[in-house]
Amino acid sequence: MKKIKVYLIIIQILACVECSNILTADIKEKADIRNEKISEKPIMVFEEQNYDFGKIYIGDIVKHGFKFKNRGSGELIIKNVKSSCGCTAALVSKSNLFKDEEGEVQIKFNPGRYVGKVTKSVTVNSNDLQNSSYKLTITGEVIEEVSVNPKHINFGIIRKGDSCTRTIEVKTIPELKTDIKKVESPNPYIATTQINSNVNSSYKYQVTISKYDYIGKFSGMVFVYTSSNRQERIDIPFSGEVIGDVTIYPEILSFGNIKKNQEVNRTVILNFVNKNIKIEKIEARPNIINYTVSELNNNSKKIDVKLGSEITTGKITGSLTIYTNSTIQPVINIPINGEIKG
Repeated sequence: MKKIKVYLIIIQILACVECSNILTADIKEKADIRNEKISEKPIMVFEEQNYDFGKIYIGDIVKHGFKFKNRGSGELIIKNVKSSCGCTAALVSKSNLFKDEEGEVQIKFNPGRYVGKVTKSVTVNSNDLQNSSYKLTITGEVIEEVSVNPKHINFGIIRKGDSCTRTIEVKTIPELKTDIKKVESPNPYIATTQINSNVNSSYKYQVTISKYDYIGKFSGMVFVYTSSNRQERIDIPFSGEVIGDVTIYPEILSFGNIKKNQEVNRTVILNFVNKNIKIEKIEARPNIINYTVSELNNNSKKIDVKLGSEITTGKITGSLTIYTNSTIQPVINIPINGEIKG
């Protein structure tokens, strides 16, 4: 009987040892699997990092694909692709790549108004721990098939009744044989005249503004029409200012938002371009607006404007009207605005 008990105890001990071995082996196997998964890292490798488009004409949209591969053993996940400016668009062909799978980042570049050497970049963000942000660079030289000089026509300051002329030069690339069809402006006060024929692929035009009926700043466009498919029309902005016998600054008098009974002064400067011009009278509306006139120098006067104590809360709407002996500017009106807070 004792022998049987001993045998049973031995069997139980052996069973416990076997269970312990099985449990240890299972834990080890799970640890190996976990370590194996940890070691499965994605590696993003591009065939090239930089690409030069060479010469790019304005109006052309160029494309290039940057090919890459997952050289690691883990899954490569492309999180996003960011470009350095709106003129560069990027698209990834595949966002999840397993071992040895290939993908491509397609870059589309629109030169827009760029001229000359240009460099732009695209950043590819992924779960590659060693290189999570990979920078791709494109370069090129943007060329104008048709170029204009100057890019902006500045007429400067013109006395009312006078005219002003500026010259522009339009150049083309000889081998492309681009023709200039016409140069014109929709502004009725602007006239364009060609002053030379095609000389070494260069055309010159005079742009004249005359008989402008208004006093103040002006702006507009001159259009150059060509036979180019890339640059069918080139827009040249122009600007300037027509003045009369008197210039005023500011043209609008604003008190802004002020508290009731708060003393606030504003100043208007009058510069007399024509020294023979005199102020005959000044009217302020409403009559609770007060003003004083003083000399700055021989050619300028200063008008100090302030609100009277009788003014009530609400919007301020009024004007300062200056009467002169000028035939060009017999009446100068300066709007007044603001708001009184209670």
